[in-house]
Amino acid sequence: MLALLIFLVGMRSPETWALWTMCIATLSRYLIAIGMIVSPTLERPHPLRALGAMGTYLAGFALCVALLLSV
Repeated sequence: MLALLIFLVGMRSPETWALWTMCIATLSRYLIAIGMIVSPTLERPHPLRALGAMGTYLAGFALCVALLLSV
């Protein structure tokens, strides 16, 4: 869903803040992956996973707003 939001917002000549939001969304997904790799166990939360998840949710919400504003 996040990739689809990035694609749709990117097709509509996005503003600078939307471009930065796309970069933050991508970085957040990498943080989740790194947090899963470096964590000794997935049973306990890892700070990188938590930060990546929060960034993903916030960036996804901001991309929804960007898509609605570009219509």
